[in-house]
Amino acid sequence: MSQDKILKLLELTKSSNDAEALNAIRKANDIREKAGLQWEEVFAKSVTTYKPSNLPPIFGMHSRQPQFLTVETMFREILNRDLSDLLRTKIEQLKYVYEWTQSLDGDEVSTLINTYNRNYL
Repeated sequence: MSQDKILKLLELTKSSNDAEALNAIRKANDIREKAGLQWEEVFAKSVTTYKPSNLPPIFGMHSRQPQFLTVETMFREILNRDLSDLLRTKIEQLKYVYEWTQSLDGDEVSTLINTYNRNYL
């Protein structure tokens, strides 16, 4: 579970916003350290080799392109959802902070990602 969160955070390091990329790296390091993992262990999870013939048929049928996800996209998609007033207010405040400072701290990034993934806090 920690590995999945770390890998999702590392996707945010593609951002052209340096502060956003740096926050994502710091949060990934924080989660990794709390889980007692080394970077090798985080990446080893996805280094299993499969031959197409060994995969179930559904996996060989579609090759999905990786999605590039931006903070702006996450805010837009989250705010288009049916949210509780409290959660909507929290996300709108985060959006305001992001628009004003062009960065989010580790907890703010975590809140945004969890809400985007529908893991409401």
